[in-house]
Amino acid sequence: MNTPNIEQLDRLISKHIGDGKTIVDQKISRLTSPGENFGSEMLKVDLVVESKETRRPENVHIVAKLIPRNDFFKDIFNVQVSFRNESAFYSTVVPALQRFQTQQGLEIDQAVDFFPKFFGSRCNLADDERGLVDDDAVLLLENLKIQGYENVKRLEGFDFPTALLILDCLARFHAVPLALKLKEPETFETKVKPFLACFHPMKPKPSIDDAVKAIVKLLESSENCKKWSAKVQQSMGTFGKFMDIKEPMATVTHTDLWVNNILVKFVGGAPESCRFVDFQGYNYGSPAVDVLFFLFTSIEFGLLREKLDGFLEYYVNQFNEALKQLNCDYRLTLDRLIEEIKYASQWELAHVLFMTLMVVHAKEGGNFDSDENITNGPPAFNEITFQEKAIERVLWVIEEWGKRGWLNY
Repeated sequence: MNTPNIEQLDRLISKHIGDGKTIVDQKISRLTSPGENFGSEMLKVDLVVESKETRRPENVHIVAKLIPRNDFFKDIFNVQVSFRNESAFYSTVVPALQRFQTQQGLEIDQAVDFFPKFFGSRCNLADDERGLVDDDAVLLLENLKIQGYENVKRLEGFDFPTALLILDCLARFHAVPLALKLKEPETFETKVKPFLACFHPMKPKPSIDDAVKAIVKLLESSENCKKWSAKVQQSMGTFGKFMDIKEPMATVTHTDLWVNNILVKFVGGAPESCRFVDFQGYNYGSPAVDVLFFLFTSIEFGLLREKLDGFLEYYVNQFNEALKQLNCDYRLTLDRLIEEIKYASQWELAHVLFMTLMVVHAKEGGNFDSDENITNGPPAFNEITFQEKAIERVLWVIEEWGKRGWLNY
């Protein structure tokens, strides 16, 4: 498959690389296989720029995120809204959160920084922010892999120390906007809320009936899980619908935090820091949606079964520590988190099952072929063969959630 070109790249990036610098050389290649990242096209962009004054060459390494070329996935991800929101996350939301933290007494290096740096974006070649998001839309971000960050293998998942690092970052990611909302509601209303998905009209989602049928058939083949079939189908019915908002716990949520959307820097084999990417669907709601989705899709399976309760307790502790640093009196208890989990499970169960079977623990290379093979239609869900490890995992999820009373919605 040919690598897409980025038109007028120099004009787009000029104000982010410094005054008087121009691109003198560029190399563009695919960052991921199309089948591995069906929600967008990711390109690796290596630039050599020069200052007009010094003529000294400088390397700039960025990632270009393009909207999917397939019409089905354009509809699934509602690119007319999600692309603008994701661009605003980096250009507006993150600076607002960092500014709030420093105003509360944190040093700038203590502020939330687990995101790539922003290098510019556009909706179209005319750079008309009110115009349509078209195939020339592009979001430019720091190439984290050049900085030493990497993805772990999605079929393996995160180990114990890495899971704790990510849960700490996730707790802070949730706590900071919550504290901003409670302490500076006007700032939250103007700098954060306008870009959250649930405050924009939602397009009707394409049908995933074939996927639902395949998953239900799998569950009904298990004696231990078939009693939950109706609950699974009820959760599948929430596909394409926003969760009802419950205050005061509602905060900014990523909504898609799994292995491929988390990069980790390891030093001497130990995890040092992490970065979250892919904010095309970030939203406003219960933090439990991220906790559930991250833990049940992306932690090593044996570790998840052994340490689940400990992970939940750790998240609560780190959440409260972050609020304390921001001089915010609100506190989260483990019981309250469990309440949030029980509430969020109706929306999140289908998400966990679908992504585990179809994407996260699917075959190497992904279940979804390139855009050349599925030009405008949906993937053939009914032709997908589930992997044995994925089946084992989702059947355990159903049993475990049922035992814990998380399916009593």
